[in-house]
Amino acid sequence: MAERSTEVRELLKFHVKNTNINTLDLAELLYEAQENGYPGKWGYESLPKYAAKELKIKERKARYLAHLVRVCRAVGLLRSQYEPAGISKLREITTLDPDGSFWNAPAKVSEPLDDHIVRLILDADTMTVQQIRDEVARLKGQVGPDRRVVRSYSVAYSTWENVIKVAYEKARRLLGSKGRDAEGNAVEYSDGVCQEVICANFLAQPEEIDLPLETEKPELKTQLPMEKK
Repeated sequence: MAERSTEVRELLKFHVKNTNINTLDLAELLYEAQENGYPGKWGYESLPKYAAKELKIKERKARYLAHLVRVCRAVGLLRSQYEPAGISKLREITTLDPDGSFWNAPAKVSEPLDDHIVRLILDADTMTVQQIRDEVARLKGQVGPDRRVVRSYSVAYSTWENVIKVAYEKARRLLGSKGRDAEGNAVEYSDGVCQEVICANFLAQPEEIDLPLETEKPELKTQLPMEKK
């Protein structure tokens, strides 16, 4: 085990320096390292922390790469079966919980999500990323008023660091712990959830500072010049 731990670590460092590397090779090594607790043996508290420090990979990327391999294996697929789907599609599909279920309202039956995960992965070559994203949203119940809405905006760096980022952290502390995922990593509330908490708090302010959303525009009076006779 110690020899394999060292081998995996060296392979990870080699692969991140190789621009021609197959991303799934990296994903499977990250998954193996996480499953066997190698980062702890290397002096790191978690796989994402190790990846960010030694491999210079963003924590989120290391987390989802290891996760997508775990989900594919959990539903019984071999690499030869899920590799053709590609990373972009696999990332969307594996946000589904293989232990979860989907309530099929028209048929009035609960369907295991692992069957849908397998279906989507095996049929991925016949679907676009957006089609897969839409189907995943349907299986999560994110339709109608619960459909996801994506908004983007830009702010000054100082505003992000000193205002928005600080507000998000306060919102996360207010929300408390979200528990841990299947890999044992602490789950963090998304920025979208933080925005919802902040906006809800703003709307709950006392009425004396609750300004109207619309104000009447003052009527402009135009004084016409006197006509010359």
